[in-house]
Amino acid sequence: MPDVAVRWTEHERNTDLLDAELPSPRFVDARYLQWLYDQNPFGPAIEAAVDDEQGLRVAHYALIPQEYRDATGPARFYFSLNAVVRSGTQRRGYFSELGLRIWPEAADRGALGVIGVMNARSVTPVARLGWTILGPLPVVVAAPSPVPPRGVESHDVDDAFLAGGAFERVTADLDEAPAAHWTNRCTTDYLRWRLASPNSGPFAVHADDDLFAVSLRTQHQGVPVAVILKLAPRGPRPRRRSAQHLVTAACHHHRAVAAVYAGWNRWVKVVGVRPPDRLKPSPLILGVCNVSDRVDGSVARLDTYEFLDMDAY
Repeated sequence: MPDVAVRWTEHERNTDLLDAELPSPRFVDARYLQWLYDQNPFGPAIEAAVDDEQGLRVAHYALIPQEYRDATGPARFYFSLNAVVRSGTQRRGYFSELGLRIWPEAADRGALGVIGVMNARSVTPVARLGWTILGPLPVVVAAPSPVPPRGVESHDVDDAFLAGGAFERVTADLDEAPAAHWTNRCTTDYLRWRLASPNSGPFAVHADDDLFAVSLRTQHQGVPVAVILKLAPRGPRPRRRSAQHLVTAACHHHRAVAAVYAGWNRWVKVVGVRPPDRLKPSPLILGVCNVSDRVDGSVARLDTYEFLDMDAY
């Protein structure tokens, strides 16, 4: 196990690079990368970096382990993130160099595939490296009902809630829904870790007898908006149903005028309008890289993919 002090120094150097190129409250200090890379219940991250001749960190790339499942059972995947090159050092092939170093390591650790979300400029170079591009995540803006729904409980996520019985109760049966194709496993331990992300959130959890949701509050041009990060059916025999109850609960909880959802879900439908491209930020384009000879192209078939499955929030 690497020395804790050495690991912290590496987290600080990578955080400095990420904060310079991808400014975010998450990178205010190194606690976020310590949590993300070292404390994941599915294991440590795979990392690679490049320093220049003066020792300045100029490129970094990481994969974090995730566990997916389909009709045949669970399997290891990795999520691709934090691929960043310092301004002034682009076009030197650092992404290809680092990717070709860490993707084989993911295969050596038993992964079937690597999943990543990219912007439009990254699609062509990533596709040239053998990735399957699944296209942009669809975005929906949903309006809440004016009356708060009955039968929905909402909780602000903090340390006490994550350690308590209510969190165990509302997450205990989320990993029981059948999966035809790949879906990220919603185990209690994984969600407890994911929702404890430092410098992120604050998150909220909503649940009724059939569905579970994770949300947070943000603003768009000064207007409060609820972001729906995850929707999951509860129990082994779900029925496809609308998320309107939980969308309304999230909006009322966050005092938001509308909710934004991106992605797709086999069991849950979010009803709303598709905003025009001019009102959306750069599209989130999903890609999958098969790193195993144990599967064919089916590694790119996903039942469900949403904000909480990536690192957008």
